[in-house]
Amino acid sequence: MASKLFRVILCSAVIAAITLGWAVTQSTLRVAGATNHLGEKLLAPSVNHANDSVRTPMTKVLSPPFLQAAFGDNQPLLDKILEIVENSQIPDAEIKQSKIGLLLVTYRLQQNPTGVAVHLFGDIVDERKPAFSSEGYWRSQLPDSFYDLGQSALSFFGRSVRVLADKDTEARQRRFFDAIINNRYPILTNYLQDPLFFSGVIPDPSTLATDHFRPYLASVLIKGKVSMTGLDCEVIAHSFDEGRARELAQAISALRTLAIGLGRVRYGHSEYAELALNQLAGGTIETQGPTVFGRVALSGEVIQRALPKFVQGLSKGVGRIRRGPGYPS
Repeated sequence: MASKLFRVILCSAVIAAITLGWAVTQSTLRVAGATNHLGEKLLAPSVNHANDSVRTPMTKVLSPPFLQAAFGDNQPLLDKILEIVENSQIPDAEIKQSKIGLLLVTYRLQQNPTGVAVHLFGDIVDERKPAFSSEGYWRSQLPDSFYDLGQSALSFFGRSVRVLADKDTEARQRRFFDAIINNRYPILTNYLQDPLFFSGVIPDPSTLATDHFRPYLASVLIKGKVSMTGLDCEVIAHSFDEGRARELAQAISALRTLAIGLGRVRYGHSEYAELALNQLAGGTIETQGPTVFGRVALSGEVIQRALPKFVQGLSKGVGRIRRGPGYPS
């Protein structure tokens, strides 16, 4: 009887989560239809180039005005970034031809930033293009819009990456990223004994977001710090006007609710999974004018328990991804 009751509750929870995701998807579609005509000239590039991978030229991303706009609130860091870019030996032809999907800066912080590394995530490398399994768990559980959003997030693991830094920092960063996707947890714990600060910008999220989110996103900034004692992260999403910012905040909040609901269905038996989900639920999402601010903090207890499982799962997933989309679930 208890087993049967548990199965009934489990099925009800899954149905409720999927229904919520469907409702959010339909709401987003209705709002998109109502707002597209308001900014037709502004939104047309996002809609007409929906199949492009990345459109933002490296020349723009590495220009002083762009870097000033993205990192000007931290002058010592901006000075380091400008110095690194100026001293980089990227061939002119590559600068003119390359496109950038994400500019990510990592550094340590003593009195001033140290170990600064500028990461340039470019276009997808076709032979390493990642994707969820077309037959896997998430394909059956997620509404199309959220499944597509996950595909966009996975795309960063199949992009070309250039690291601008001194030789020691560049080598350390490449070991770090290699450890993340190859299940080398001891390297990560050693690397994260001291806080690692990060600050990044997605200059043109319209090419990375799913169709339903494109009319709402103008640019995205990410900043925070992570170590074995905790994670603090803030995501700043700039929209096109206050109305769409409010709708974007509602969609992100509903997406978080869906993710937490699915997490509890699948991992709720774990004390530490429940702790992590509660902390995610405690994050804030708010709007100020046309901007959405999202903040989340995870404790060291969660990081220490969750990181090994995350790295192990990611390693398995990337291994399967590299065998091509549609791998057996």
